[in-house]
Formats: sequence, C-alpha cells, structure tokens
Amino acid sequence: MLVKLLLSFLFIVIGFFLWLAYLNPMDVEFHFFGKTYETDLSILMISSFVSGALLVFIGTLARDAKRAFDDYLKSHQKRKEESLKEELNKGMDVFLRGDLAKAKTHFAEVLKRDPTQIDLYLRLSEIALREGKDQDALHWLGRAELIDMRNIDILLHQAEVYQRMKRFDEAIRSLNRAVGLDETNIQVLKSLRHIYFTSRRWEEAIRIQRTLLKLAKGKQAEEEETLFYLGLKYERARDLLNRGGEQNLEDALKEAKEIVRERKTFQPGFVLLGDIYLQKGRWSSAGNVWGKSFTRFKSIVFMLRLEELYLSREDPSTLLRIYQRALKMDPENWVLNFFYAKLCLRLEMLDEALEEINEISFRVKDFPALHRILAEIYLHKKDFSRAAQEFERTFELSGTSYLSFFCTTCERESKEWMAYCPHCHQWSTYTIKEAEKAVSLPSPSFSERVHPSL
Repeated sequence: MLVKLLLSFLFIVIGFFLWLAYLNPMDVEFHFFGKTYETDLSILMISSFVSGALLVFIGTLARDAKRAFDDYLKSHQKRKEESLKEELNKGMDVFLRGDLAKAKTHFAEVLKRDPTQIDLYLRLSEIALREGKDQDALHWLGRAELIDMRNIDILLHQAEVYQRMKRFDEAIRSLNRAVGLDETNIQVLKSLRHIYFTSRRWEEAIRIQRTLLKLAKGKQAEEEETLFYLGLKYERARDLLNRGGEQNLEDALKEAKEIVRERKTFQPGFVLLGDIYLQKGRWSSAGNVWGKSFTRFKSIVFMLRLEELYLSREDPSTLLRIYQRALKMDPENWVLNFFYAKLCLRLEMLDEALEEINEISFRVKDFPALHRILAEIYLHKKDFSRAAQEFERTFELSGTSYLSFFCTTCERESKEWMAYCPHCHQWSTYTIKEAEKAVSLPSPSFSERVHPSL
C-alpha cells in the first residue's frame, strides 16, 4: 500500500512539472563533466528530482538490506551461541557426574566451534590429570596459551602439572613468566615459594618471602608472613647445621641468633640455637638456652631436649633436679608430670614413676598413653598380669598409645614435636593438647591403687 502511495505521489509530481514546462518553455545550458547540453528548464528540474528520489530510494534500500543482513547474522550467532551453550551444559553436567570421557567429547566439540574458550582448555587439562595423563594436560594448556599468552591462570596450571611431574625447573620458569606479567600476584609468589621450599632452595625461598612480606596487608597476614620468613631462616640454619663443618656451624649460629632477636616468641629458633651450641660442643650454653626457654614458654620440647642432653652426659641426677624444680614451680602441669614419670621409668625408679602416673590419673581424664606407661612400669616390676590389664586398657581407649603433639591450627597429630606443620603450612604450632579434667570423685589412696587387694 505504501509503495502505491509513493508511486502515485511521484507521478503527480512529474505531471505537475510537465504542466509547468508546457506553460513556461525555456531552454538552459547544462554543464556536466566539461560538456554543455541544451535542455529545457523544466526537464532539468524533473530529472534532478527523479535522480534525488532514486538516490534516496537506493540509500533506503541499501540501509534496509544491511539491517536485514545484520539481523540475519545476529540470529545466526544467537543460534550458534545457544547450540554451544547447550553443548557446554551437557559437558559440565557429565563432568560433575564424573563421566570424564563424555565430558571430554562435549568440551572438544565446543572448542571446534569456538576455539577461544580458555576455561574449556583448563577443564580438559583437569580431566587429563584425573586420568593420569600429565602430558595431555600440558598439551591442552599449551593450546590455551597460544590463544592468550598473558593469562596467569594458564601459567599457574602449567606450574602445577610440572610439579606433579617433578619437573621443578620448568615449573619455576612458568611461574617466573607469571611474575613478569604481575609482580604483585600473591598466588603466583606463594606457588613459587612452595617449589623452592620443597626443593630446599632456601636462598630463593627467602627472596620470594621478602616480597610477600612487603605485599602483606592486615595485621594477621603480616604476622603469618613474618612467621614464615623466620621459618625459612630456621630451615636454612638447620640445613647448615646438618652439613657440619666449622664455618657452616658459625653461619648457622649467626642465623639462629638473628631469628631469636627478631622474634623472641618464635620457639623453633630457641630449639635450634640450643642444637647448634650442642653440635659445637658447648653443652652448657645449650642447656642454658633450653632451660630458660622452658621457663619462658612452658613447652615440653625444651625439657625433652634437656633430658637427652643430661642423659647423654650420664648426669641423670641434675636432670631429676631440673624436673623436680620445674614441677615445684608449676604443680598443675600434668604434661610435665607425665614426662617425669617416663624419665623415672627410664631410670628404673619404678615407684616414683607409678606415683606420678597415679597422681595424673586423679587430675585428668583417662587416655591411652597413661595405661601404656603403667603397663611398662608393671612389666619392669615383673607384674605381668597387671601389665596385660593395662595394655588391654590401652587398646580399649581410642587414640594413640603415646602422648601426641598436635598442631593448634589444623589439629594434625605427630608423635614428635615439629617446627613446621606440613598440612596447614604454619610455623611453631605444635604442642601437647590439653587433657580433659577428671571427674571429681572420692579417690583411693596411693597404696590402695598400687595394692587394690589390701
């Protein structure tokens, strides 16, 4: 209808101009590209109008054609995106359900249509790792890197795969490239520190840790990074101690002194300082450090160090006096009572050991290690029946048959004291867990407990 109206309007206008040309005959010269033409004025006007209208029509037609083509492209792209989204959703669904083979097929199909989806390369790399195909994982990450060479996530994943393959130098290269892209990326720096730590490359680890210290924000983060910095210095000093040699021992001693000066509450530093003194033959200095440290921290690790020191020197009497003095100063410390009982057992002071264990049993709730040491005492006394009963009680109670150290952060258990927790990666967190208090009941005398039949 609109076209008919436009054509009708056009014919009316042309007819109007023809009528004007008939009433007003007049010739004019029309110059066009260097040539001159004689023509009627009205015809020139009509031609100009028609040409203008034609140009407008062609322009409108071209615009509408372009709009239609754009709409077609958008519609096609939308259908493509919907198809890709559907394929991707299918892949994610089977991936979450654990069907890795089907997930891989769907993801690969999506990448054929759209090879720019970085996340899918990472997913395919993850699938390859789950299948134990480390080289395939690197292949997918390499393809992702070709698309986006400045993507730090890709480099991090590469480093993880290289670490899994024990190719640490290549992992370090990937992480150093990531550092080159972003020198303040905490995750990259910690990954790099972890590799240096596990490969015992203390100088490089400390260098990275200094950077992390500068980037730490907030009191808690600063405290954690400071402890890790001290821990790395501790490991470097202990490594020097283990190598031996006069110069290494001097360097280790210097490092240990710096550690305890920087943080007077960092217990591993004081343990190490005593170890170095002992290695250098300065046993008196070692004993002095550990003795003062026990008084300050009340940590049993220092008493255990003193125990080994004086027993190795065949001086148990001094050690007994140290324990007795410590117990007098801190009579509520049942852990100290327990290890004193173990020492008495070790020295064949069986009655004293039994007295200490029975004293503990009045104060704290039953635990397996208590019955284990009682069994050992009765074995030494040749009372095999009671020893068997105590061993049985040890197995009836849940838990270990020794007094465990626990990490105060993640509660990981260890038979020995540890300066560093390999589970939660925290320093100076291992201690003896506080036992539950025993229920207050009328307690039999010591003689009744030793000789219940009397």
